[in-house]
Amino acid sequence: MLTYAARNLDKREKPVILLHAFPLSAEMWLNQLDALADNGYAALAPNAFGFNDSPPKQDWTFNDYADALRDLMRSLEISQATIVGISMGGYKAFAFWKKYPEKVRSLVLCATRAEADSPEARRARYEFIDAVLKNGKEEAVARMIPKLLGETSHRSRPDIVKRVESIIRQHSPASIAETLKALALREDSTSLLASITVPTLVIAGAEDALMSDAVMKVIHDGIPNSQMKIIDGAGHLPNLEQPDIFNLYLLEHLHKL
Repeated sequence: MLTYAARNLDKREKPVILLHAFPLSAEMWLNQLDALADNGYAALAPNAFGFNDSPPKQDWTFNDYADALRDLMRSLEISQATIVGISMGGYKAFAFWKKYPEKVRSLVLCATRAEADSPEARRARYEFIDAVLKNGKEEAVARMIPKLLGETSHRSRPDIVKRVESIIRQHSPASIAETLKALALREDSTSLLASITVPTLVIAGAEDALMSDAVMKVIHDGIPNSQMKIIDGAGHLPNLEQPDIFNLYLLEHLHKL
């Protein structure tokens, strides 16, 4: 069973499930867990396979993760939830919608993309796997920190930089490598966009070096009646870099349901 961080799980009538980015963990959602609980929502942040004591799994796919999330929801007697996914968490959300749309009350998709990896991006993932298995988790820290955080955070938020570094260092090189494999082999979700009929909020960081607002607009344009917000002063992790604004948009979305 996936490990998780949670608040207010007795309030199952309004659950929110938060799916983390690579190579982070449920720890990236602590601010949102507290904000959601303070506003009367049940909040659940599951870890990926092999992260923060979630059982490791070789050659896992995002469909496997969707099944594991379904099992976790069943064990907690959660029948339907708002699914919030950042980056890799968005890929998990797409896979979950494809397999279990009846369990999705609404979606929040942040700093992610619907397209599968290009051949060039896939080759880069496998080169990353070789490097992290050879050099250890510091390889992941060195590669990902410049990409995950925006210019504003690097310039004026050293606490956030250190926090993200700390979360990455909690993971084993093997778990990082298995996750990179799953990322490289994930299915294209572009054809799913038009099928998403639940209320959907799309969020982009204005300083995101990995997923520009143009990439996010593909999702926004593809999902009927979705809403889109851009957060200034944030890169790939707006919930960490500008948590007050992120929480405001998230709660506004939830209050409309």
